[in-house]
Amino acid sequence: MLSFAETLPLDCPRCGAPFEAETWLIVDGHERPDLVTQVLTGTLHNVSCPQCAQGGAIPAPLLYHDGLAGRVLFAVPPGMEEREWRETAQGLLLTLIGLLPEAQRLPYLGEVQAEAGLSGIATVIEAEQLAGNPTAEEVPPLVRAIQALLAAHTPAELQQVVMDHAILRDAQAITILRGLAHAAFQGNEDEAGTGFSRAADLLSELETLRKQAPPAPRIVKDFIPLMATAPALPDEDPLDELAFAVLRTATGAALAAVVDEHPPLLDEVSDELLGRWAERARRSGKPRIADGMDERRQALRELRVVYAQQQPVLDAVQALLDADGDAAVEEVLVEHGALLTDEADALLAHLAATADPELAMVIDARRAFAQAVRAALE
Repeated sequence: MLSFAETLPLDCPRCGAPFEAETWLIVDGHERPDLVTQVLTGTLHNVSCPQCAQGGAIPAPLLYHDGLAGRVLFAVPPGMEEREWRETAQGLLLTLIGLLPEAQRLPYLGEVQAEAGLSGIATVIEAEQLAGNPTAEEVPPLVRAIQALLAAHTPAELQQVVMDHAILRDAQAITILRGLAHAAFQGNEDEAGTGFSRAADLLSELETLRKQAPPAPRIVKDFIPLMATAPALPDEDPLDELAFAVLRTATGAALAAVVDEHPPLLDEVSDELLGRWAERARRSGKPRIADGMDERRQALRELRVVYAQQQPVLDAVQALLDADGDAAVEEVLVEHGALLTDEADALLAHLAATADPELAMVIDARRAFAQAVRAALE
């Protein structure tokens, strides 16, 4: 169960009697649409005194979660100081992450959007037709995203669709769509398979356009979600949150995890931006912070080299998962010798362990095929 409530001790403002009330602090829209209805009507945090029946709303926070849409909203209680609500939001987010299965702990969880109270969250739920909204059409977010992709005609429209549908920003979105297409074709659902395949092609084309674009705009675009976690102060540096995420790492594994969440860190442009950030910190009388950033920039450069060496394996695995049909899989295995290595086998095992059951079956089947070819050659 993802939705979470705590029993809070309260004192009636009318008769002074102490009492306790169950208060919902985390609501998952798919799990508890009944609670979302109370959010929309502004009654989720209403309580009444058991002694005198005095009723009213308590100023409690709320974290709303919609996993399919990739949205996390936080209702800031009236009058709560910024430092306090940020700490409260972080604590509730950590609780939510702990309740989620590991495979569902995706990058969108770091993009918490702060809103003013329950009414602010209600406005977003209604505007974006999020889970639990009784007026929302019963169409899965992935289907809505695919429909929007297929309706786009220009790169600009494609980019807007990706920005509007968080599920398409998942690092494995193309792989998931290819897997769905493969499963649909195997089940003789040619129309659905064609739709999934075309959507994957469009995302792949957009990714190619991103790689061909000048580096600086791409970095700025990729940093935008980091700025959406809360309203920024005018004098804040947009890189602050990313820079502090890098600085908090104490091991190579921790730094690699941050890179997995923010791939632009491996770009040379991001190295230059973080270098400028460190210089500003040094000029502001914070030499230890600046030195710490310089050390981690060097570690990022070393990671960049390692990842570049691993790129042939990554490309080969992507080609294997993109292959449409057994004949195409055989061609990929012949073309990409990197698939017959321990590194490729380990990567396929990791992808299968973190994918949904349907896609995991496809990955496992292709991994087994690659293992069989490798064994035969050896």
